[in-house]
Amino acid sequence: MSLRLPPELHQRLEECAARLKIKRHTLAQNAIEAAIEAIERNGYRLSLPMQFRFANESEAEMARYPQVQEEISRVEERGPAYTVKRRKTS
Repeated sequence: MSLRLPPELHQRLEECAARLKIKRHTLAQNAIEAAIEAIERNGYRLSLPMQFRFANESEAEMARYPQVQEEISRVEERGPAYTVKRRKTS
């Protein structure tokens, strides 16, 4: 699967991934997974625009950060959600 993003969204994804020190595809994969889980929990109903809330935030504080946040967050990149089993070839 490949996604075509408008240039502005691609730039925002790139900047966000760089500030978090993770790869773009990891950030995109986690965002898509969170969106799918939210849609499933909502009985497969979709409201646009979608809003995300972090687990440690109350609804009143939903991801409202200053536009020019100076401190860069750090997260450890999570490995794939699956494991690859090698076949024995002998």
